Amino acid sequence: MAIDDADIRALGEEIKKAIGGTTGDDPASRRKRRQAIEELVEDEKGIKLTKLSNAQIKVAVKNAKLKDGIDKETIATLQNLNNRLDELGSTIRESSSTVVGFGKALYRGEGTISSYTDVVAGKFGLVGDAIAGTGRLLDTNIEMFRQLAQTGANFGQSIIQMRTAAAGSALPLDDFARLVGSNSEALAALRGSATQGAEFIAGLSNALRTDAVPQLATLGFTVDEINETMLMNLERQRRTGMFDANATQFNIDSAIRFGKQLDRLAKLTGVQRDQLQKEIEAAQSNERFQAFLQGTTEETRQRLDTFAGTISTLAPGLAEGMQDLIANAGVPVTDSALALVQNIPEARKVVQDLINGSITTEQALIQMRDASSKSVDRFKSATVTGQVEFLRLQGDVINLGKRLMDVNAVLAETAPEMADNITTGLTQFEDASKRMGSATQSLETAFLAFTGNLLGDATSAVNTGLTGLSKAILGLPGFIAAGLYGTGKLLQGGLALLKDTGPTYLAVRTGVAHGMGKSAGLRAMFGGMKGGIGGFAKSGGKMLGRAGGVGLGLMGAGYFGGMAGKKDATGGEKAMGVLGSAASGAMIGSMFLPGWGTAIGGALGAAYGGYKALTGKQFGGTMGGGVPHLVGETGPEIVTTKTASSVTADMKLEKMFNTEALEVKMASMVTELNSANKTLTNMVNGVNTLVAIENRSMKAVESTARKDRNQVGFVS
Repeated sequence: MAIDDADIRALGEEIKKAIGGTTGDDPASRRKRRQAIEELVEDEKGIKLTKLSNAQIKVAVKNAKLKDGIDKETIATLQNLNNRLDELGSTIRESSSTVVGFGKALYRGEGTISSYTDVVAGKFGLVGDAIAGTGRLLDTNIEMFRQLAQTGANFGQSIIQMRTAAAGSALPLDDFARLVGSNSEALAALRGSATQGAEFIAGLSNALRTDAVPQLATLGFTVDEINETMLMNLERQRRTGMFDANATQFNIDSAIRFGKQLDRLAKLTGVQRDQLQKEIEAAQSNERFQAFLQGTTEETRQRLDTFAGTISTLAPGLAEGMQDLIANAGVPVTDSALALVQNIPEARKVVQDLINGSITTEQALIQMRDASSKSVDRFKSATVTGQVEFLRLQGDVINLGKRLMDVNAVLAETAPEMADNITTGLTQFEDASKRMGSATQSLETAFLAFTGNLLGDATSAVNTGLTGLSKAILGLPGFIAAGLYGTGKLLQGGLALLKDTGPTYLAVRTGVAHGMGKSAGLRAMFGGMKGGIGGFAKSGGKMLGRAGGVGLGLMGAGYFGGMAGKKDATGGEKAMGVLGSAASGAMIGSMFLPGWGTAIGGALGAAYGGYKALTGKQFGGTMGGGVPHLVGETGPEIVTTKTASSVTADMKLEKMFNTEALEVKMASMVTELNSANKTLTNMVNGVNTLVAIENRSMKAVESTARKDRNQVGFVS
């Protein structure tokens, strides 16, 4: 509720009354004035002081017309008090939210560390954010480790080793994991295992990009494409027996040369580089073509690979015949190769020249284009009849023969001097940023390596604790588990009440009391809730304390009762069980009615412990001397004792275990709780009513503003 000038003036008067004639400058006088201000804030007349801004506090104190020096002291006192109240409210909300969030994480059992640490994110300052950030960091690393481990690259079962390999590649962890995960099979084939392959490619990728980025980035190659091109080239080397893991510079130069070759062919044909790579990979299924490449030089393999891949892309019907023709050094042996040569006789010489290196891949494509054009003219009349079997390839021959290819233009376009400075700088920025990301993440790696043992031991301790707690909960008797569940719900409700309802209650109560103080109905609603937030917190604290006491008492009764009822329990254990049950029962009773309730609860607890300790004799059995035993549980029984004994009459037992007083008190407590629930419901309804009135007022103002012809633009 807004505070107007009249309120501020009235508050100034209250400040003046509170301080009175205490004008001394000694410590005792200052302490007395500070205490008076604090008491005023807790009073209904001064509660609005906690809602003032710093500027409004100065105006209110000025209206109080205090002595010089005292006014500044009073302003500082009020501002500090408001700051403490704000901090207290924030701490209550943060603490209760953290407890509830942690409980939800336990209930859901999501299996992630961040589900527990995120509950302190944005709370408790830098400490909470640091804990939450550490939890997310650990989750990210373990999830990435699991994904890579599925491909066989588990880096010696070490997250630190995985991050070290990523740092060696000068790639961010995500990029490195994606590179390894999508090429794990090829990496394992290159170095014997997925982990060794990943560590090998990490170092080679770093070195390759140092040389390749200045040459390939201006051609539009991304860092990912450079790495993929390198991996494909290494895989082709492995398949043809040319791979040497120790020839680092040779592998780098070969990858750069292969990338440039793909780029020239893409510019010449208009086919995307990744599509050409797919066609080259598809040629691996032709065992004849692959067998021929065994033992060829690196340059020859690249020429034949890229030529066959380009033909497969431009004229798919000619792909198998061209591969078979290459596999037999230009001699048509298979039906596919024979059909190709029948359509394009010049293909034999083109393939032979390409194999011996007298022409480049681009020149071979130009010659195949010219030969295809001649073939179209030569067989045009026969093709239209559809009677000649080998001419079924003419569709692809026509497509290849009627293309324009300007090799000179492509070579000129790919010259290094064509790239301007801005293109060079922008295309190389990606690699620089990835290197920076990798360097930054290496700091995290150092942190994890330094704190590895500590974090590992802490996590192991948490794991042990959670496992033990789960076993203990599963082993609880039914009534104890039910009691703990109910207690937990009471605690959860109490924390939520303190977090959400307390500030709302104080604001609504103060506002309504000020604006509608003469309304009997509203006085009835709020009259029973005096004392402001202090009284509300006190009541809530008592409720939470009782709930916690009941929970502890139930746990104690279950534990000590189980001790007393053990099959092989000794006399000392039975006695301890009975006494512990009595103490637990006394705790429960004192939560409701100190004094009588404590005595009654203790008696009931002792009776429960005694029942567990003193097994009935409805099936017969011996009875130790001097130890009481319960008999007659299922009807009359005969007891024979070896020594003199005494019998406790049933009517005395009735008096001993009479619980009428406790039942009456508990019934009264239930009635009070129901009444409190109704009062809280009325309070919430009051809040909702105020919110509804405010919404309706805003809508009315908005409607009026929209009807105003002088209104321009949107109404906010």
